[in-house]
Amino acid sequence: MSPAAASELAAHPKFTEAARALYKVKVEQSAYPVMAALSRDAGHYVAAALAFSLHRDGGITLSRLKAACAETRLMSPGRALSMLGYLLHVGVLSKVSEREGRKPAVYAPTQSFNLAWCGRMRHGLEAAALLEPAAWTVVHLMDDPVFAIAFAQRRGEAMLAGLASAVGHDLPFVRIFNHRLGGGRALALLLSRDAGEGAFAMASVPWAPAEIIQHCGISRMQAKRLFDDALSEGLVTIEGDRLTWTAVSRQFILYSCAFELIGLLCTAAAMLAEFSGKIWTRETSV
Repeated sequence: MSPAAASELAAHPKFTEAARALYKVKVEQSAYPVMAALSRDAGHYVAAALAFSLHRDGGITLSRLKAACAETRLMSPGRALSMLGYLLHVGVLSKVSEREGRKPAVYAPTQSFNLAWCGRMRHGLEAAALLEPAAWTVVHLMDDPVFAIAFAQRRGEAMLAGLASAVGHDLPFVRIFNHRLGGGRALALLLSRDAGEGAFAMASVPWAPAEIIQHCGISRMQAKRLFDDALSEGLVTIEGDRLTWTAVSRQFILYSCAFELIGLLCTAAAMLAEFSGKIWTRETSV
């Protein structure tokens, strides 16, 4: 998505309402233990998304996860092994077949992860439907778990394609709020508190270090470093118990929010195009 396209979407009369709904979803979904473990930073979240989409075609293996990590340019292939171990540890994946000869071990999403991840996709699409009401057709189809899984897998594929062409991974906002442990959850918590008559992310929001620490599951020192760095990079201003995003941060917030909302709508459109004219049942092949 070009900056011009993101700006155009941000000018939509329903954008602020949709953005606020999306970030409330992010915070509410983090109540699920498996989602809480994934939403602390972009690396773990993206690794889970990649694993989910890889399962669509041949199952999840370490070599396939390595290749997907390299394609995103977000993580090195060498990090895939530790990511696989983490996804197993927090209950995202389970091993379905052992390594045998030249055949690699194969992994699959757990039922609890399927439910949590598809719920995240559904509620995110509900937020996006504020921009395009036709998306409610797909929201209702996601009552069927088979369709919901197909949607989430396709969304993961689109996410991989988007990351592969994205730029700016080393910019301060991305480095601190997307890649830093706890940064992603802190960002979602603060943006979920956005309110008022103005445009999204313009108003100051309540800010309390103790709440950040508890919500993000990070140490006091980690939280201090995160916001000290955000202050020094000119990403936020903090006065007492209120935090305000600077113009630089707001640019990234609007872009990433627009990117996610459009991604959900594009996936919904692709699913409708694929199944147009068909009667969806649980037995429909996906």
